Amino acid sequence: MNQAQDSNKPVIRFEFPRSFDLAERSPVSPDDADMQLMMLIINTLHLENRSLITDGYDNALAYLGDLAPLDIHRFETGYKAFTWTVPEKWTVNEAWIRKDGETICDYADHPLHLMSYSEPFSGTVSKDELLRHLHTSPDRPGAIPYAYSYYQRDWGMAVPYSQYMDLPDGEYEVNIDTSFDPGELKVGEWVIPGESDRSIIFSAHLDHPAQVSDGLGGVALGMALFRRIAAMSERRYTYRFVILPENIGSACYLHKFRQNINRYEYAAFLEMLTNRARLSLQQSKRGNTQLDRLAELAIGKHERAYGVGPFRQVIGNDEINFDGPGIDIPTITLTRWPYPEYHTSDDNPGTVSRAHLARSLEICWDLVGLIEANVYPKGNYQANLMFGPHGLYEDLNVDDTIERVMLAFDGESSILEISELLDVQFDRVAQYAAKFAEAGLVTLNEPPSRGS
Repeated sequence: MNQAQDSNKPVIRFEFPRSFDLAERSPVSPDDADMQLMMLIINTLHLENRSLITDGYDNALAYLGDLAPLDIHRFETGYKAFTWTVPEKWTVNEAWIRKDGETICDYADHPLHLMSYSEPFSGTVSKDELLRHLHTSPDRPGAIPYAYSYYQRDWGMAVPYSQYMDLPDGEYEVNIDTSFDPGELKVGEWVIPGESDRSIIFSAHLDHPAQVSDGLGGVALGMALFRRIAAMSERRYTYRFVILPENIGSACYLHKFRQNINRYEYAAFLEMLTNRARLSLQQSKRGNTQLDRLAELAIGKHERAYGVGPFRQVIGNDEINFDGPGIDIPTITLTRWPYPEYHTSDDNPGTVSRAHLARSLEICWDLVGLIEANVYPKGNYQANLMFGPHGLYEDLNVDDTIERVMLAFDGESSILEISELLDVQFDRVAQYAAKFAEAGLVTLNEPPSRGS
């Protein structure tokens, strides 16, 4: 958790909108234990049919549960989570389209050939009727698009645009053998206790079948991050890694634990972090919380250029629940959106940039360190301090930073706020606070609770 910051490195902070032309290339990252774990998860779970309530999603969560001590929260079909209702389990037996005995597409070949939560259908249809139920993506002509209809019943399949354009006239045989039955939506949670039950949440979604950066990559990163957090000798906060299906999963989780919401201090959503696009910070709803500013410090240590956008204006995901009405947990999103493979079969393990994924992990790890270090130092001294007897002597004629920091240790300001006020690097202020505390000159107070 190295918090050293290179003050000579130029940092570019851009605003939105932006485009794919900002994508960058980086050298290959070392294949260390963290990378091995993340790539193992990605390669193993990529092609599972990880839609909301499916055997594929359950298989993926069970696999992760073999790697970490996950608590599994279960929500039966029909469970009411605020204004949302848990849907039925979706089971796929087979799904294909044929013409004159020739297979046009088959779910068995790739999960994205079938629209997620497609209702069953069997029959012979004209080309015009087929096209009304056939999804494609002209922007990625060689890729299968991700199609879904979770809360409105319809049937559908998907093919690459290059194939879509070459479909001949005539009749097509369609067979979609799916079923809807009562089931359980599952949310996985890895809880690592700290000195306090005040909690920092990291979250990622496990659904989105046969895609990597959109969802699964964030899960893999979170697993590696929490393995590091579990190895920390001390933790001021409790950390929670929440693995869920998008939107409905966070609604269920927050509804179940709504009595604990005041103990959830901050949340960070890990979204689309394996690709080569520039990293962006989507701010919390308030937009200028200490979490937002700490995140920028962490990003600036690793990214020469990064984007910043307001809440819900970069990418929309579960922050709308975590930082939504009546919940209001300050929630940021870290993302490498936009990227050209989005919502297609091209978002596969072959597009993972290990260098970008490694940097994303280091940013999250540094963010943990910054959160842990962001205490409120309260001086136990009166009048001017004589630094020498406490082993703190510095030549004030050369640099008076220690004196300015001493004056700022009033118990009302965090390390971050003092750093910003004095224009002194966060790490340096934190080091002074630690030295003063070791000398018995300050008390390192906890930040005020969000729920207080």
